[in-house]
Amino acid sequence: MAKTNIWIGLAIAVVLVAAGTWYYLSQDDAGGIIIPTGTAFSSEAAFNSETGDVLITFNASKENITVDSIELYVSYDELTFTKTNTFEDISLPLDVEVTPESGEETLYYYAVVSYSDKTYRLPESAGDYETVEITVENTTEETTDLLTFTAVSDFNSTTGTVLFSLSASVENTTTDVLLFTSYDNTTFTNTVNSTALDLPGTFEFTANSTETDLYYYLEILCADNTSRLPTEGSEWINITVAAE
Repeated sequence: MAKTNIWIGLAIAVVLVAAGTWYYLSQDDAGGIIIPTGTAFSSEAAFNSETGDVLITFNASKENITVDSIELYVSYDELTFTKTNTFEDISLPLDVEVTPESGEETLYYYAVVSYSDKTYRLPESAGDYETVEITVENTTEETTDLLTFTAVSDFNSTTGTVLFSLSASVENTTTDVLLFTSYDNTTFTNTVNSTALDLPGTFEFTANSTETDLYYYLEILCADNTSRLPTEGSEWINITVAAE
């Protein structure tokens, strides 16, 4: 009977020790019971080619979550990360716009979220980071590639002047125009420089009244590009002055 009581006592002791251990581990530093919240945090990012900014959105798995702080770290070389933003007592979801440095093609980032006396790293693993591709559309170059010009010449036999009418395929275009002329289609001289000409626009050239043939070509300077009309050779126009 004594041995039976000993085994019963040992069993009760084991149960009490296990229960005490569980209760102790269930206490936080303040003495309250830790209740798992199940709250998780995440982020997503995308580059806006219209604004040139990277939009980063921070989310929580539950609604009406206010975090203590969010620290955002950004890099362009995957090595050196700089803290660019700090937000305190902020409700989620949160949208953050980051303007990338000029000339950069990729942005890397991670964030540290502080909530309920705990910190959460996004992404979770140390050394990991999110990647955002930066695609900047160079609208100036695209417009220049599509830009074409048309020139029409008209000789006034009474005044002896040639009127050049120039237009562009894109409205509100301003150009510098150089006119090169020749009477033998061999030696060409820059005879007119029309600067900041708004197209469609016109300019005049006074021809040599003793000549009957005028050869010419135009160089059009726009957005650091030079176009030639015609692309090769020259245009011809009869400049015979009307007899008095």
